[in-house]
Amino acid sequence: MKHIKLLALVLFTFVSINAIAQKKKVAVVTFYADKVIDLSSIDGAANLIAQNSKLADSPNFNLTVPLQNLHKAFFEEYKDNFDFEIIDESSVFENELYQNFVPTYQEQNTFIFNAETTTSIEGYNVIPAFRKNVKDLKQVAEDLGVDGIMFVHLSFGFNKTGVGKFGYVSVQARFQMDLFSKDNNSIFRFREIAGSKKKAPMVGGIPVMKPEKIQPMCESATEKLMADLNKKVARLAKKANKKLK
Repeated sequence: MKHIKLLALVLFTFVSINAIAQKKKVAVVTFYADKVIDLSSIDGAANLIAQNSKLADSPNFNLTVPLQNLHKAFFEEYKDNFDFEIIDESSVFENELYQNFVPTYQEQNTFIFNAETTTSIEGYNVIPAFRKNVKDLKQVAEDLGVDGIMFVHLSFGFNKTGVGKFGYVSVQARFQMDLFSKDNNSIFRFREIAGSKKKAPMVGGIPVMKPEKIQPMCESATEKLMADLNKKVARLAKKANKKLK
């Protein structure tokens, strides 16, 4: 009987060690926020586009705090839902191939045109989850010894309430998380949106594009987004864990 128990213990230990050894590894390769607000739900007039560009370029429009809060929640809460291991960020930051990687910033109809209108977590390159970038990152993934690469992106857009030129706008925070295998296969593309509690009136159908008006709405929307994400990431993880085998 003792021999049977000992054999069972040895088999259990072997299976456990083998499972740990085979655990897949993933590298987060970007974590950034886009400062260009999506205007598609309101007026696309040239004047508003110019104001939007001016806002994105303004040093007073600072998305560092909401992005850092999201980053902290991701690495302290969300990532633990996945069976695969997300490697330490420092391994990515210190990798020479990653440091020298030159991403593509424009693909199809996108709102990001360059890294100057973004805010990123220190150490990360700004890399949109475009197929070309995924393909070009294969060598980085292999050098890091990972099975997959993950892109995390926070963006914002206006949400209009009211009729015509009258009404209010709120801001939507849009969370985007994409996971690809190192061989360019999509594991999942996850999107979540949350609206700000704060609103601002429109003047002549156009919101006031000033940092002191827009930034609090971005922060409010990100807070709501984070409150919604944990449960939804947990549900997503159940599917993702089966696909990255």
